[in-house]
Amino acid sequence: METNKKNRLKALIAKRVAIVSFIFAVLLSILLIANTVQMKTVDPLNSPALTQLMKQLQNNPNDQALKEQIRALDLLARKAYFTYQWQIRTGTTMLFVSVLVLLISLKTLSSMKRQLPDLNESDSERTWMDRILSRKSLVIGGVTLFALAFLGGALSESALKDLEKDPAKQGSFASRKEMAENWPFFRGPNSLGVATMTSAPTEWDGESGENIAWKVEIPKPGFNSPIIWEEKLFLSGADEDLQQVYCYDTDSGELLWTSDIVNVPGTPAESPDVTDDTGYAAPTMATDGQRVFTIFATGDLACLDMSGNILWSKNLGLPDNHYGHSSSLLTFEDLLIVQYDHNESQQLYAFNTFNGNLVYETPRPDVQISWASPVLIDFQEQTQVVLNSNPFVMGYDVKTGKELWRIDCMSGEVAPSVAFAEGRVFAVNEFALLAGIQLEPNPSMIWEYEDELSEVASPVATSELLIMASSYGTISCLDTKTGELIWSQEFDDGFYSSPILVGDIVYALDLSGVMHMFKMDKVYTEMGSAELGQDAMATPVFMHDRIYIRGVEHLFCIES
Repeated sequence: METNKKNRLKALIAKRVAIVSFIFAVLLSILLIANTVQMKTVDPLNSPALTQLMKQLQNNPNDQALKEQIRALDLLARKAYFTYQWQIRTGTTMLFVSVLVLLISLKTLSSMKRQLPDLNESDSERTWMDRILSRKSLVIGGVTLFALAFLGGALSESALKDLEKDPAKQGSFASRKEMAENWPFFRGPNSLGVATMTSAPTEWDGESGENIAWKVEIPKPGFNSPIIWEEKLFLSGADEDLQQVYCYDTDSGELLWTSDIVNVPGTPAESPDVTDDTGYAAPTMATDGQRVFTIFATGDLACLDMSGNILWSKNLGLPDNHYGHSSSLLTFEDLLIVQYDHNESQQLYAFNTFNGNLVYETPRPDVQISWASPVLIDFQEQTQVVLNSNPFVMGYDVKTGKELWRIDCMSGEVAPSVAFAEGRVFAVNEFALLAGIQLEPNPSMIWEYEDELSEVASPVATSELLIMASSYGTISCLDTKTGELIWSQEFDDGFYSSPILVGDIVYALDLSGVMHMFKMDKVYTEMGSAELGQDAMATPVFMHDRIYIRGVEHLFCIES
């Protein structure tokens, strides 16, 4: 008798849970559909008020109050967008949970009703419950519920994806093809020193203006290289008082906007000590096609949109080194990659490009301070980020930060980044060695070379040949399979700028601003030389059938 009472109570509970979950699911479906309609009607990130303020800023680019107003409104819009995201994903999850609870309740009720047909309920209660839970009603209600659930969930996810397709939205980044067609990083696509262009100008003179399309003065000093996305060129500059990002029109050289990187949370009260050949703005910026990213000697990291508005910023901690921070930035899909190897802390960071949230932080306690920059390589259907440091060259899964391999081969104060070609990584540092690392079947050093090594400039490689430029003025060509020296050539000045391969010609810019051009061949064949007219340390950029070079004072555009 007692068992029957308990079973009746369970059946009654199951019945009422089924009703509540049914009603809850219907209401959630209606709310999700309403939310979708609202998102389609009012996009929080395309505010007419914000658009109007941006137009005003174009007419008054130095209006600081207007800039602050735009940033405040932009922040509110983004918070609204994140609220939409939370509502959609949480609501969809709750919807399907309620449907699952309904199905379980109905299954429980069905099994118990076969055992206990009479639940001793009042006639009025039984009447409306039974109508709701009758077979016919369940079929109709079930179909209606699932239709609403599908429509609510599908439309909401579709609306969210539509928002994310917008360049300003989370998850929006350029394709690998688009990245390859632009110059998004230090040394170009994947940061490997190989241009997509197959030919470039070979004759110019900075003093006379021959083949100089335009030349503009850069407001603040910096040794970082330009990056380019379509018709916009980005640079950073800084001194001990102010950090800035500049955007230039690639066709005219017009300065489109300047953004001051100020009020960064956690920024040090005093600027760090840096050397003259590193400065406060040595790292090259990066872009994902929708945003640009910059980092300075203070440890300030910032993300800006293509119009110069700061989207987010943070400080990574004051870099503890004796030259100044110089590791450049990379992006991969929606990740911003930062190599941050300093005396007290060595880290590989990945931040979400849209909001700056930390995605992963991989400690590197076995390495010492490094000034090299990260490089992306594609190997065995996986993209890796490879870091050069003392004593290890290391490969990581770019999506997770998991260490994949390491080779103990470096020493000293490491500055050059690695080269990569046909499954082989090439790492070098002065007073250490040039190492050829074969990744397959297992990563291992297959050869080493120890003469006229690079101190700053990163090497560039093809499947057969590797070019290395030293700060003493020697350029060496080696066999990538054996490490055998094929030829070497001495020049009057050394190289900090990394050599870039354009088609079958290598462009190597020396410290005096002279570009040396020669064939990527087993025999040294000079293709000419051209003078910039001022000293240069930054690596040149090759796009639009032009060369863009940052000298110590000016930015040059060279065009035949």
